[in-house]
Amino acid sequence: MKMYTSSTPLKKKLAYAGMAGVILLSGSFAMMTEVHALSAAKPQATAVQVQNSLITFKTIKSSEPALEASIRIPVFQGLKDIKYQDQLNDIIESHASKDLANMEKEAKEMAIKAKNENFTLHPYTLNINYELTADGKGTLPNLISLEVITEVTTGNSPAQRVDTYNFMDEKEATRVTLEDLFGSNYKQMIDSKIKSDIAADAEKYFAGKDGFQGIDSEQSFYVTGGKAVVVFQEYSIAPGVTGTPEFTFELTDTDTTNPVKTVIDPKSTFKAKNGTVMIPLADVLRSLQFDVKWNKKTKTADISKGAIWTSVTVGKDAYSFGKKAPQKLGAAPVLKKGRVYVPLNFLTDILHAETVKGANGAIEVTLK
Repeated sequence: MKMYTSSTPLKKKLAYAGMAGVILLSGSFAMMTEVHALSAAKPQATAVQVQNSLITFKTIKSSEPALEASIRIPVFQGLKDIKYQDQLNDIIESHASKDLANMEKEAKEMAIKAKNENFTLHPYTLNINYELTADGKGTLPNLISLEVITEVTTGNSPAQRVDTYNFMDEKEATRVTLEDLFGSNYKQMIDSKIKSDIAADAEKYFAGKDGFQGIDSEQSFYVTGGKAVVVFQEYSIAPGVTGTPEFTFELTDTDTTNPVKTVIDPKSTFKAKNGTVMIPLADVLRSLQFDVKWNKKTKTADISKGAIWTSVTVGKDAYSFGKKAPQKLGAAPVLKKGRVYVPLNFLTDILHAETVKGANGAIEVTLK
């Protein structure tokens, strides 16, 4: 069983934890060396208190007067893989202890500064809590899903981090990923839905390069009630007022009868001389789960998805679908800055998708 961590910095107050993403758990036993690199002064922990047959909790206290700490961490018991259980518990407690040690150090330094410079210091706060969102008895048997929520306040500056743990409680514990839940096309499916949800409430999120660029292979998520909830850290794709954005996916979302959606950023389009709106072919179609292959020699893009097949050629206003005769759309595909652009009505007239102009000029696309 090998354990990994991935980090997405929030504010500097939380970045030190080194655990701002999802903890991924696989099948061999190799302990992270950083787990035991704790502060010499280990914080005092209370006795473990029983919550249920799967998980208990313990509290950790602070002796630093300038820090108000409320730390309640989960402790797994009775997992089928005992070595995995021990290492997982060690990791969770170790990171909480590191958070506490760093906050105590910073609060103490600020208290000294406040005394020397004669100003009033509002106590720093550190709150750590957790929620067991799947206990192995839900939609996916043996699936355990856990959130650990860390909140800090320094003066009037609050910040939050969400760490997630997802694994199968089996004889040899194994991590669970979004690909495990939704299949090989999980990224396209999840990205397109998130883009659609953001477009419907755009004012709550960052735009452009600061906004959502797609999930990564280590994306944080948790499972609850037959749903997977994708989590983004504070400030990663939205202002602090939005908190830690979450996007919910039914575990049946891979059903091919469900529509696939995406959103086209109006900044990625342009108008041809005759007024036709041109869209970036590969970006849009890949977000709709199509495979797009470019033939540089013939300047042709081959497009496929299951039994669906078509192709477009730069400079030719001739678009076909399967074995149907080609039809004109009023503008030929063009090659611009290394990208192929096609008319917007390629989506509606050739692929039979639905398009709706949404907030801020975004074009919402639904492929049934």
